[in-house]
Amino acid sequence: MNHILSNKRIVFIDVLRIMSIVAVIILHYTADLLTRTNDFNTTSWWVSNFFNSISRFAVPVFFMISGSMILRVEVKSYRQFFYKKVLPLIISLVTWSFIYAAYTQYFILKSSMGVYDFFVHFTYGLIFDRNYVHLWFLYAIIAIYITVPLISKLVKACSEKDLRYYLVLWFLLSVVYKFISDIVFRVTSEYINIPITNIPFFMGYLGYFILGYYLFNYTVSMKAKNLFFNLGLISLFITPVATYFSSLYNGVLDEMFYGNYSLTTFFMAIGTFIYFKERDTAISEKLNYKVKKIISSVSKASFSIYLIHLLVEILVSRRAEIEATLIQSTSSLIFNVAIIFSISYITVKLLNLNKYITHVLFGGRS
Repeated sequence: MNHILSNKRIVFIDVLRIMSIVAVIILHYTADLLTRTNDFNTTSWWVSNFFNSISRFAVPVFFMISGSMILRVEVKSYRQFFYKKVLPLIISLVTWSFIYAAYTQYFILKSSMGVYDFFVHFTYGLIFDRNYVHLWFLYAIIAIYITVPLISKLVKACSEKDLRYYLVLWFLLSVVYKFISDIVFRVTSEYINIPITNIPFFMGYLGYFILGYYLFNYTVSMKAKNLFFNLGLISLFITPVATYFSSLYNGVLDEMFYGNYSLTTFFMAIGTFIYFKERDTAISEKLNYKVKKIISSVSKASFSIYLIHLLVEILVSRRAEIEATLIQSTSSLIFNVAIIFSISYITVKLLNLNKYITHVLFGGRS
């Protein structure tokens, strides 16, 4: 295929990784202001709401990328797979849980907690995902990776029709049903609970995982491509407006349209993946080898940037002002996101100079 480089990098996958990690940084930076004020009519709130909304594709796309890449691999040895794929993630989870727990206790909270009490606190947080907000992703991806030796065999044994059946059912249960349930809850304060919809295999992030594999390996009709792309564009504009009115109605920030399973997020994610896959060859032909190498380098560092970026944000970024003009709010956001991304990337590359640090911090990923 034209989009595969000599080192087997796939350009559109690398581009999606970079876009997604930048979007994640935007999500976390804008979340501060969105949760700090309930004045939904300020310019700064709208800027944060808009950028947060259009970045919501990031997490689903990360799962889709992982599924599209790892489910192609034939797992011949369970031991080797766990040693090379799962164990590095567990090491990264433990390491960064410790770093964030220690930083939170002793630098943010100025705690005088003793070593024994800290390790009890840290262990509890590690077991129940309480050490830092963004580490949930590692728990989710580890859980899915544990199933890969079986799921990879399953998807290869399935026909395209079988996979479509799974994805349609997953979409109905995990996206549509949840969306309807969220709406009903906001109107009646009661969630819909239909026992027959409790089908675990058709719920959760595994659906995005398999969706990525499907979109990577099968050709979607032009009609479906246009439909998903247009729904993605519509969702991009609906999300900030719907979030505004929903938040205004409830008096606090309402994240229903921000969720990873919301209808708008789903369509933005699938639309983004399809768009860049379709333009992979065109993108590859426009980029020279040096630019591709830079893209590849940043892409390979995306997982490590994800782990470290919130620590960098705490240390170097400035909080967005609640009362600010459009130009001030936008320029401040762009500047801070660029600084967080740049410092995170440079720090990761410097740490990668030592292979032992790379293994302990980033699971061997450079």
